[in-house]
Amino acid sequence: MSLWNSSKSSLDKLQANLVKANKELVSGREADVGLKLGYKTGTTLSLRQDRAELDALTDSNASALLRIKSTTKALDQIRTTADKLMDALISTPITEATAKTIAYQAKANLANMISAMNTGAGGQYIFGGLNSQEKPLNSYEGGAAKAAVDAAFAAAPPLGFGFNQDAAAVSTITPAQMEAFLDGPFADLFKGANWQNWSNASSENIQSRISPQERLETSVNANDEAIQKLSMAYTMIFDLGLGGLNDETKEVLINKAIETFSGATTGVTGMQAKLGTVQEKIEQAGERMSLQKDIFDEKIMHLEAVDPAEAKIRIDQLSTQLQTSYSLTAQLKNLSLINFI
Repeated sequence: MSLWNSSKSSLDKLQANLVKANKELVSGREADVGLKLGYKTGTTLSLRQDRAELDALTDSNASALLRIKSTTKALDQIRTTADKLMDALISTPITEATAKTIAYQAKANLANMISAMNTGAGGQYIFGGLNSQEKPLNSYEGGAAKAAVDAAFAAAPPLGFGFNQDAAAVSTITPAQMEAFLDGPFADLFKGANWQNWSNASSENIQSRISPQERLETSVNANDEAIQKLSMAYTMIFDLGLGGLNDETKEVLINKAIETFSGATTGVTGMQAKLGTVQEKIEQAGERMSLQKDIFDEKIMHLEAVDPAEAKIRIDQLSTQLQTSYSLTAQLKNLSLINFI
């Protein structure tokens, strides 16, 4: 009985050691790191924690880069469209017929800009700033922004003109009156508290930690002055009675629109340049973190790694011992006093 129990105990131990050796050969890592390293276990845990932090930052940077690239693409589309309309305003004489065409194009461009500003990436609205769960810009037609423009235009002089944009009296508006309206009540609709008729975005941009030591703004928002100016330029072209104005007043409005477009597209270019700088810094941070991860991996391997050749020899020895133990167990099992009676 003593021999029988001794064999069973030996088998259990050999099997456990064989499982451990196989695990080490496959993973290339000590099966029980704490047992091997002792007081140095804290070092390897710290290294692994730092390595995991770099992995998390790398994933976060990938999301930030997706947001930046989507934002840059949308801004490029917005800027290109605005440039084309500005060129048309500069090169096309504004007659009754061309005024309708340009007004229609401005209205379509505004709708396209609002659609582009409401672009999403990764389940978030990229122009929403911190408020990334709500559409940044509201539709113009039928919304508070349209109502505010109509009210400002129809307000009693000297703030407004006292009639709506479709009235025949639009032709009586003087250049001075139009200039005062554009620089005053109309311009006020696109900034400050009045901009809330257009925008639900937060003016505070998303900040991302792109490396263990660096944090940057990785978004822009719909409250940027460039977007406000673009909205104003489009609106003044198609919703201030352009076709009914007299030639002198029409020229004042067109010149103001061209000036506003110029400032707006310059601002959009600035937004793109800012994002380009951030993208470059994120990519550089990614390269640095990749090198750091390689260094951490090397240090961790130095502490935890096993010698594959030694592990293979140990497996072979344990397998041989296990087979021998099985053989002895079989022989012990056949031992019986009956054979000797």
